[in-house]
Formats: sequence, structure tokens, C-alpha cells
Amino acid sequence: MYKKILSQIGEQIDWMALTPLLLFFIVFAVVVVVVFAERKGHFDYMANLPLEDDPSQTNPNL
Repeated sequence: MYKKILSQIGEQIDWMALTPLLLFFIVFAVVVVVVFAERKGHFDYMANLPLEDDPSQTNPNL
């Protein structure tokens, strides 16, 4: 009985292990593409944000 259960689990373990791995790599690739596609000016703005005294003066959207 256990042999039958373990053999059935062995067949399912392939897709159960591959699905999270593929999902991780897809999400990782999307994040890398988004980060490298972002403008450098946006990163500079975000890097200097904690150093500004009043962000409402520099950001017209606030």
C-alpha cells in the first residue's frame, strides 16, 4: 500500500517542484527587466529623497 502511494507521489513531485521554480525565475526575470528599463533620473530622484528638507517643494505632484 505504501509503495503504491509513494509511486503516485513520485509522479506528481515533478510538476510540484518545477512549478514554483519556474514561477520564481519568471518573477525574477520580470523584476530584473523592470529595474534595468527604469530611467536613471528616477533612481537619482529616489536616492536623494531622504536628504531633502521638504519634498512638497521639489515634487509638483504633492
